[in-house]
Amino acid sequence: MKNLKLSIVTVNYKSWALLESYLKSFKQYPPKLSYEIIVVDNYPQDGVGDSFAQKHPEIKLISNKGNFGFSHGCNLGASHAKGEYLLFLNPDTELTKDDAIDAMFEFLNKHSEVGVVACRTVTPSGGTGREMAFLSPWLLIAWVRQIFKFINKENIKKEYPADADVWYPEWISGSVVLIEFHFFHQIGRWNEKRYWMYHEDPDLCLRVRKAGKKVALLRDVSIKHVEGGVSRDSIGTTIRSKNEVNISAHNFIQENTAGASRFTLHLLYLLKTLSPLLILLLLLPFFWTQKYQIKALVLFESGKYYFNAVKSRTWKSPKLATND
Repeated sequence: MKNLKLSIVTVNYKSWALLESYLKSFKQYPPKLSYEIIVVDNYPQDGVGDSFAQKHPEIKLISNKGNFGFSHGCNLGASHAKGEYLLFLNPDTELTKDDAIDAMFEFLNKHSEVGVVACRTVTPSGGTGREMAFLSPWLLIAWVRQIFKFINKENIKKEYPADADVWYPEWISGSVVLIEFHFFHQIGRWNEKRYWMYHEDPDLCLRVRKAGKKVALLRDVSIKHVEGGVSRDSIGTTIRSKNEVNISAHNFIQENTAGASRFTLHLLYLLKTLSPLLILLLLLPFFWTQKYQIKALVLFESGKYYFNAVKSRTWKSPKLATND
């Protein structure tokens, strides 16, 4: 298609029912600009992809060779894109009457100082996704984050006024990310060599900011987001999800700190991860519920990860396509 404006890239992992609702929303609230939808199937082993693509000829289905993570899937989809802009959109999202895609596209075109833009995401219960976000690796530690927010309370209020239609956070969630195609490649795409799942979005936004561009969030338009619908559909995926949060946090620390600061932060985050879980493990015989079992299994997986990290001398997830 000539003069295609937008390629929408969606990474799917066994979320066909959610993807059905996602595509239905495009029929109900189609963007006005020209677009294509690229779906990357990160779990082709279930055999659903071909029949789903036949049912939905409006999508371009790309079968991945394995589940090498969100970043890898996004980059694979982008490599097949024909649009001038890229919109990375989760399969557990749905368009609304707000025409958010057109609004984001128009905003990015009008503001050359902005490198990446998102919109407000709203959960089925009416809650909103993360909007105020900071990039410092130190703020991965909860008590440090609370002190930071308390000390900077007035400055934060000024920087993020409650009635503003646009905020400029330090990073935006990877569930909705609009970026110009060539700029995306200029800053190095999603970091698939470091992040399997989680923290790839602050990593991308950090490189946007280093390139001299702003990160923008439109708060007057929204997309519906069934948050966690992809990664928490079973006990197994819940455990993997929680463990990958910790793994990716260590990788973000490794990428963005050095020297004593890096060592201290790795240690603090390790203690943050293991200390509460060890206490819960001691209580497990008295509270043998599914909740406590999950926490015990997360502890076991975290312990395995830390052992292998020392053994292999890398913080990277073993699920990555490459650990080079």
